[in-house]
Amino acid sequence: MNEKIALLEKKLEGMKNMIPKAGASDEQIARYFSEQDTIIEDITKAVIDMHGVTTSEMESMKDTIKSLKDELKKADKSITVMDEKEAAYGIGKMLAALWTNNRQTLGEMKCCPNFGMDKWTNIKDYSWITGKGFIRSKDALGDPIGNMESNDQYLINPVYSEILIEAAAEESCMMKLVSERRMTGPSLFLDEDEGSLVKMTWNTNYGQQIKSVTATSPSRVELKAYTLAGFISWYDEFEEDAFVDIGRRFIKKFKASYAHEFDTQCLTAKATPFTGALNAKNVNVQSISSTDGSKLSYEDFRKAEMLVPSAERAKCKWFLNDTVLNEITNIKDSNGKPLWRQPWEKMPGVIDGYEGIVCSVLPQFTDLKADTPIAVFMNPERIIHGNRKEIELKRFSDTTESLEYGQEFLRFRKRDGFLTTMGKSMAVLKTAKS
Repeated sequence: MNEKIALLEKKLEGMKNMIPKAGASDEQIARYFSEQDTIIEDITKAVIDMHGVTTSEMESMKDTIKSLKDELKKADKSITVMDEKEAAYGIGKMLAALWTNNRQTLGEMKCCPNFGMDKWTNIKDYSWITGKGFIRSKDALGDPIGNMESNDQYLINPVYSEILIEAAAEESCMMKLVSERRMTGPSLFLDEDEGSLVKMTWNTNYGQQIKSVTATSPSRVELKAYTLAGFISWYDEFEEDAFVDIGRRFIKKFKASYAHEFDTQCLTAKATPFTGALNAKNVNVQSISSTDGSKLSYEDFRKAEMLVPSAERAKCKWFLNDTVLNEITNIKDSNGKPLWRQPWEKMPGVIDGYEGIVCSVLPQFTDLKADTPIAVFMNPERIIHGNRKEIELKRFSDTTESLEYGQEFLRFRKRDGFLTTMGKSMAVLKTAKS
């Protein structure tokens, strides 16, 4: 058989084996089927453009494509969104299999071993076949991968990755507000538009010569993803718990830690590898008249807002700690109107007419000393999150803690990039310098 045809057929079989029975959300399910349609269309075009393909090989490919489409149609009618208990059960079962290195269960749950270092394994390239093990779909011969006895790190089923990220998004103040870019490689290069206008000229006569124009190239910035690792303490006693309890415990720990780290990178980070909004390049700073945060006035907020270009203000929001919000609830302007308006009829609370977002990673009111950020006024879409979707899990048992206290760790890793753009369109409100 033609080698390329064999590879494509193996890929289609792998796609069939990876069809999920349930999804994290309606949006995730719709996105999955859209991606499958695109892949099938690309494969079909590739086969048509191939040379030296026999009639029997072409018919075989058509049958394989038709079989996959039929399976996808069946799945489209039967696939459901997991409820909280089903999600916890699945994640708990997966964790228990990981802990005991039960490769069959991991394979049946559509996880796959991760051998990659900088370039992680593509989970779509592997499938589990009973009796053989994990098979590379790129390998026309279908040979099982090599010795796995020493491997204990796995990329989890993308459905469960989506569930974990959705859970974290509920606790994060930034995840649903920032711009997201899906990344298939380690970095993206983006144009950083600083709000400059396109140069335009009027042509008033037919055949008028177009005057030479000096092109202004936008600055290019790199959005680069790095690997974030988290270690969750684990004990042997957990193995005796029900899958649902194990899953719920992990979801709770993951979403709290990842949500906090996500908000930190967006807002307050100032060290390698990322810089948050408070420390962004060219960010505007408005200092109040005192080092005492209680001296905040209505004018301080208005002056900070005026530092942001008017075209950008429409999408801006105030971000501050809830203890700072509590302090400003009684601030009024010269006409007696309150700075902060309480939420009503499911509408968010507003600060001077702009939505106010409470975020715990920002400085608390008791932390306000000289030259300390109080709040930041910005369009959150100017923060770009590069999302490389996979989540990897690994058991860590050879540690000092395990020897002394019987404590072991479950490590999760995820790859993310953060980039704060257009600092000129942000304003940080600070206390005065001493």
